[in-house]
Amino acid sequence: MDYQQLRKAIQHSRKRLQPYREKRVRSIREFVGRNYSDTGSRDRVPVNMLELFISTYSRQLVANRPNVMIRPRVRRLAPQADELQLATNHVLGEMDIETTLRLAVIDALFSMGIVKVGVTEPKQEPMRGFLHEAGQPFAECVGLDDWVHDMSARSMEECGYMGHRYRVPTHMLRESDLFTDAASIPSLARTHYNESGDTKASAIGQSDFYQGNFDAEYSELWEIWVPDKGKIVTFAAGETGMPERRVREVDWDGPAAGPYHFLRFTDVPGNTMPLPPVATLIDMHDLANRVFRKLGRQAERQKDIVGYRGSAEQDAKNVQGSADGEVVRMDDPQSINTFKFGGIDQQNLAFLLQVKNLFNYYGGNIDTLGGLGPQSSTVGQDRLISESASRRLADMQESARGFAGGVCSAVSHFIFHDDTNIIELEKQVPNTDIKVPFVYDSSRKDADFYDFNFQVEPHSMSSQTPGEKMQALRELVNTFIAPLLPAMQQQGISIDGREIIRLASELSQLPELKDIFVGIDPQQQQQAGMEQPMNKQTEIVRTNRPGATTRGQDDAMARMMASDRGPGVQPSEAASIERPVG
Repeated sequence: MDYQQLRKAIQHSRKRLQPYREKRVRSIREFVGRNYSDTGSRDRVPVNMLELFISTYSRQLVANRPNVMIRPRVRRLAPQADELQLATNHVLGEMDIETTLRLAVIDALFSMGIVKVGVTEPKQEPMRGFLHEAGQPFAECVGLDDWVHDMSARSMEECGYMGHRYRVPTHMLRESDLFTDAASIPSLARTHYNESGDTKASAIGQSDFYQGNFDAEYSELWEIWVPDKGKIVTFAAGETGMPERRVREVDWDGPAAGPYHFLRFTDVPGNTMPLPPVATLIDMHDLANRVFRKLGRQAERQKDIVGYRGSAEQDAKNVQGSADGEVVRMDDPQSINTFKFGGIDQQNLAFLLQVKNLFNYYGGNIDTLGGLGPQSSTVGQDRLISESASRRLADMQESARGFAGGVCSAVSHFIFHDDTNIIELEKQVPNTDIKVPFVYDSSRKDADFYDFNFQVEPHSMSSQTPGEKMQALRELVNTFIAPLLPAMQQQGISIDGREIIRLASELSQLPELKDIFVGIDPQQQQQAGMEQPMNKQTEIVRTNRPGATTRGQDDAMARMMASDRGPGVQPSEAASIERPVG
């Protein structure tokens, strides 16, 4: 392998990645606004549409820890598949994998999400941090500031190399025997800038670095995966931060896909870098804030003054010195008038509302996904709109689920092939409440990893509120259980009413609900059954009350302000502006 040519290729690709890094940092500055730190956005961001978009979509894509399902290709391996599934879910919980995936999703909304999966070597344990244990798999996010891949390739599968930069304490690096000539590896001061002079994203929250003795010296290493050779090559970084000298080379012993996993929402034909969602929305975010700041300046310049004729000077003084509601003498009231100067331009305000609606439109109906208010006048129409918005979101959720599946599969791969790791677990006996403890070790791995099908449970990462669970329970009871209850009773299947009441009490967040229902003895039940039911008459009265939607109010207000020859809307539309949304 020609390491000199590899280093030159890395430098070239890093330079080609510079525009992507700069646009990512600019978008993150707008995302955090001016009040996050002293190095955030330069201008005020009163209408932070990016924050609304990121928080809504990151919650929709990864809200919970993924639950993996492992199924065998042949039936005899079912017990081993169940044990590997328990071990994988246990380790994923210890790794706090949902936090890593959520950070990768946020990165993918700005540029591209990258997660490296590997196993901590015993000699590397002190260098990787106190949360990494020897022999345990790890999954960590890699930011674009520290990333490089073959930019001459047309897709990630064609890349001849890819890797990332990371920092390690210099004294640990020099004391280790993993690297060649470790004593000559230089220590580098932290910097806010990459080798090309572009600002790192970490500089947004840090204006300077502590230079005292508490902060140890650090060195930087570049870890490069070369797929064609099946090698992991480590370079020590020089003064510029770029790879300078090879200090280690090992064979890659892991999944065939390599150590890196990518989350990309919109691929660009013939390019390795995707089109992130924020790239299509930041111009509207910027435009909305510039218009809003202009409207704010207009509002601050607006003033009301009272003018009077020279003959009505005493009347003006009487008005100026009077209190609200006071009766004053005025000989010539028509000579005194209030004049308005400046103020918000109505057409600019109408334009701002249209930009807001366009951001909501191109953002995939954020108002609906974020639950910010009804979008129509009826519940049925709102449900249809929500389902339609979810169709666009479903594609992104599928990408996130496939990405999470690849990360979790890689973790499971390392668990399965580690013959030294021992995990204490419990296995539940089917159709019982009995749990049997067992130890997952090499004695339970007499199959091949590729004999198992690996996938993430489709809805395990989605967010579901207690109210949504309560609605699902209500629909399940009314549409499924109630019609089948007579047939189920004939087959000897009964419903535990106490459990339904307990579950409803928990989901509705009304613990007092379960105290309302009390038991009844058979004799009271028989007497109650002999009593004649009272005749009741139910009358259903339906009342139509006009409502309003956020979009309807914005549209009516925009037409009112943009019209120069009248209100521009019907009286009923004008009245809807003052109605509550809902």
